[in-house]
Parts: sequence; C-alpha cells; structure tokens
Amino acid sequence: MDERISLRRCMQDAGCAEDSIRQAEALLASGDVRELIQCLRTCRCEQLDALHEKQKQLDRLDLLIRKARKEEKT
Repeated sequence: MDERISLRRCMQDAGCAEDSIRQAEALLASGDVRELIQCLRTCRCEQLDALHEKQKQLDRLDLLIRKARKEEKT
C-alpha cells in the first residue's frame, strides 16, 4: 500500500483535521521526517485536549447524577 494512502487513512481514523493530513502528506512526500513527526505530535496533542474536554463534560454529568441520587433518597 502506498505510504501516503496509509498515512491519510491512519490520520483520518485518528480524527485529525484535513489540513493537518494534507500537511503531513506534503512532509512525507518531501522526506522531511522531523517536521512530519512534529505535525503528528501536534495532532496528538489536539486529540488529547479534546479527550480532556470530553472528560470534563462527563465529570459534570456524573456530578449531576450524584446530586439527583441524593435528592431521590431524601
């Protein structure tokens, strides 16, 4: 399989933005591995930030559930 196609599919599966995918493809094509790694790390950080935000949202819902359960018992 072509490396570019594999890179695109993996990055899409990982939820990377299209502009980041295009940038990574260009870096792969140019052979700039250092910048490619930096691009991939940036995408990873973006995904991790999104994960943390989702975790905060879940924590808020858990708090509401706990509060509702306390009300149910009283």
